[in-house]
Amino acid sequence: MSLSKTFLTRISATTSLAALTIALASPASAQFVSGTVTDVTGQAPLQGVTITVDDLNRSVATDRYGNYRINNLPEGDYTISASYLGTDTVRNTITVPAAGATLDITLGDNVAYQDNIIVVGTRAAQASALNQQRNADSIKTIIDSDGLGDFSDTTVADSLSRAVGLSVATDQGEGRYVSIRGINSDLISSSINGVRTPSPEDRRGVLLDGVPSDLLDGIEIQKSLTPDVDADSLGGVINLKTISAFDRSGQFIRAKVEGQYNEITEKVSPKGTITYSNTFNDTFGVALSANYQDLAIESHNNEIGEWGLNEDFNVIVPNDDYEQRFYDLTRERIGLVANFDWRVSDNTDLYVRTLFNQYTDDEIRNKFEFREFDEEVIAADANSVTIRRGEVDAEARKRKEVREIQTYSVGGETQLDLWNFDYQASYAYAQEDDSDNHDVAFRSTPEQRDDVVGSITLDFSNPEQPVVSGQALSFLQTASNYEMDAFEVENTINEDTEYAFQFNVARDSLVGNTPIVFKAGAKYRDREKVRDQNLDFYERDDVNLADFISSDSEITNWRLGNRMFSWPDPNLTEALRGSFSADERDDDESLLESTIGDFTIDESILAGYGMGTVDLGDTTIIAGVRVEQTKVDLQGFFFEEDSGNITERNIENDYTDVLPSVNIKHSFSENLIGRAAYYAAIVRPGFGEMAPSAALNDDRDEIQLGNTNLKPYSANNFDLALEFYPTSLSVISVGAFYKEISDGIFDATFDIDDVPDSVDLSFLPAATLANLEEVNTFINVDKSEILGVEFNYVQNLGDISEALDGFLFSGNLTLTDSEATLPDGREVPFLKQSNSVWNLALAYEKGPIDLRISANHRGDNLDELTDEDLDRTVDGRTTIEASAKYKINDNFQLYLEGKNLTDAPEYYYFGDESRLSQYDEFGRSFIFGARFTY
Repeated sequence: MSLSKTFLTRISATTSLAALTIALASPASAQFVSGTVTDVTGQAPLQGVTITVDDLNRSVATDRYGNYRINNLPEGDYTISASYLGTDTVRNTITVPAAGATLDITLGDNVAYQDNIIVVGTRAAQASALNQQRNADSIKTIIDSDGLGDFSDTTVADSLSRAVGLSVATDQGEGRYVSIRGINSDLISSSINGVRTPSPEDRRGVLLDGVPSDLLDGIEIQKSLTPDVDADSLGGVINLKTISAFDRSGQFIRAKVEGQYNEITEKVSPKGTITYSNTFNDTFGVALSANYQDLAIESHNNEIGEWGLNEDFNVIVPNDDYEQRFYDLTRERIGLVANFDWRVSDNTDLYVRTLFNQYTDDEIRNKFEFREFDEEVIAADANSVTIRRGEVDAEARKRKEVREIQTYSVGGETQLDLWNFDYQASYAYAQEDDSDNHDVAFRSTPEQRDDVVGSITLDFSNPEQPVVSGQALSFLQTASNYEMDAFEVENTINEDTEYAFQFNVARDSLVGNTPIVFKAGAKYRDREKVRDQNLDFYERDDVNLADFISSDSEITNWRLGNRMFSWPDPNLTEALRGSFSADERDDDESLLESTIGDFTIDESILAGYGMGTVDLGDTTIIAGVRVEQTKVDLQGFFFEEDSGNITERNIENDYTDVLPSVNIKHSFSENLIGRAAYYAAIVRPGFGEMAPSAALNDDRDEIQLGNTNLKPYSANNFDLALEFYPTSLSVISVGAFYKEISDGIFDATFDIDDVPDSVDLSFLPAATLANLEEVNTFINVDKSEILGVEFNYVQNLGDISEALDGFLFSGNLTLTDSEATLPDGREVPFLKQSNSVWNLALAYEKGPIDLRISANHRGDNLDELTDEDLDRTVDGRTTIEASAKYKINDNFQLYLEGKNLTDAPEYYYFGDESRLSQYDEFGRSFIFGARFTY
């Protein structure tokens, strides 16, 4: 029997068993109580309200539309309570007849909608988040907008940076990749309205700096998985929820206009958002939102490419290059959401969810690179190195990179008595278009460089900002002493496309007197990742840098150690594009770079699961198993540099994973909740890691290749947590987690005699293999471990003292320890695993004033393996932000925000903080704006 047939048989058996159990266990009667919970005006539905049948100690939580339903109630009289942090518990008495009953509930103070603490402002958002977290049956962290759907942050990554255990990695000063509990962002998955988010890059980690937070209504971070969730995450799942018309009643309009000022660019960048939603006859809803931003960014950077031991002076010094980089770019964001909801009947809801997001980096980069610090060293100590001659590249790049993320889904939910069905078809697409890109390098002329200019000294006593000095500087800072070395034109496209279909069925049942919800489902995902890389390299003699210098060549606000020039001017060098003849093209280099980067990967995943949710009163248990079959078709190329031969490689892999999980929630009291969870998960190899691309350098007798035999990461994940809700809008929680990871993926370099069997070299000709000396690839390591603890404290300070009324404090801390053993026996931290993450925030909200200040920290993490004691590490970074909002009236609000107020840089080092790898400064930013709501 084939693997697919075997897998389908397992799904069929699982589903049939669940259906048979449901049929045998369920009684014929179907009494129920259902309804909707809103604020007192009826305009804002409340999610996360605990609805309890006090007489039976049975509870459910309201969904995002405030709806609830409790099935299998015997006929009779009941007391129904509604509990929501931030307001008093409400109790109602109701009689449930044979046909069931409806009970709508209102909560909150009898005040105007805009002033209601439950639905508007910082405390409103906190209340909603805490209530959803308290009622979750798995371990979750919630970030909610206020009742008007407002996030104060520019991007999703910024919003996530303050959540428990979450941190962000930045690009040009903006949060880009999100980590949960310090774990590598490539091991985290994200969804938009339940649709897996595609990646425009050749990795699995998803860029979240391109998604404007104004398009969202809430964010859910699920840290322990249940069987009905895709199992492709070791750290958790980030689910972004866009707006829906039924999030509020009737017509809603919101407009935001703001400007952002950065102290380095000295420019004001505009941003605008408009949101409209409306419901018609309470059966059809439309929600539309559009966002636009044109953000000016400037960053100053210096880098050292490599360090090593200089044996002549017995000291570790830079032995590669030292670079100064200047980035000047405009980042344009366009975001669109169009969502439609149709309540076809009392039993069926249908929806259409669409999101389009595009952001364009229009970038200019200048680089001043001092080369070959490993050549002709004449002096070296712990703080400096001197080489006999100076050789410098002056480079300019002009690039227009366009990235898109699109998701579209159609689905619905049908409730038929005790049965519940949900279904969805989706399409997701991401693209990175790097087709408008040129890069030119000018090099200092050798005839003068070798004999006249003298020595260069690099002083790195201040490791973040080294200083270059020496006799050669005056020569190297004269443009006429440079001639063009190479001109590069790029035309590269990355595409990621996924179609998905899923169907789930659940039924409320009673086994004896114990309520159990049985659920089963299946999902099919078909994903194609295509990278088409095209690079052309040109060379031309007698092109002098002096002809490409603009009148404002010097960067007057340069922040780092040495003077920095903006030459060559990329707007001038762009004129060289299209001017080269065929004879000036470097065919060998162009062919190599245009071939080795190309690949096509088709990945199909067929999944099925069965699970049960058991309600034991104070204890809820979710247990089940998910089975995922993966089939991968890989296509790439083998390139031999010496001969120029190109061979197409096609590889097929398939494997099946059985992934059990159990989540337990126990209420020791109304305010004290304990949680425990176990789940198995996998993360498939990165696309670039497993692509069947290989490049053979005959001169060096080495090969670089992707590993087509890579296994996915697999992990057993364990969680324990305790949550205490002492007062209104307060929580104190502590948790511990442990992840036992098999087959973690690391990059590695091997001598030919040490290459493991998992690296396939059988496609190489025998003569080539006989002469091969070194292999650079990716490998699985046997075992890695991550152990961590998590603390969270949120307190409405007004509950402690009336003098502190209006103040809200929140703080969280995640500490981890990790270890992985490499094939050579060396023990290192798990790749890209931060050792600490913490966030602190203090807010004040009273009357028309809403204030907040927060600090966010991400600890050190191993970024890249090089050599023992010289591995590249990301230094810890702490940022501080503040915001002030003032409500002029019920419809109009002004706000002011400050970002990166301490001007915190980004720093990378090699093994020790005294050894620079990369240092970036982005400056402080200030945002001012107005919001109109109707």
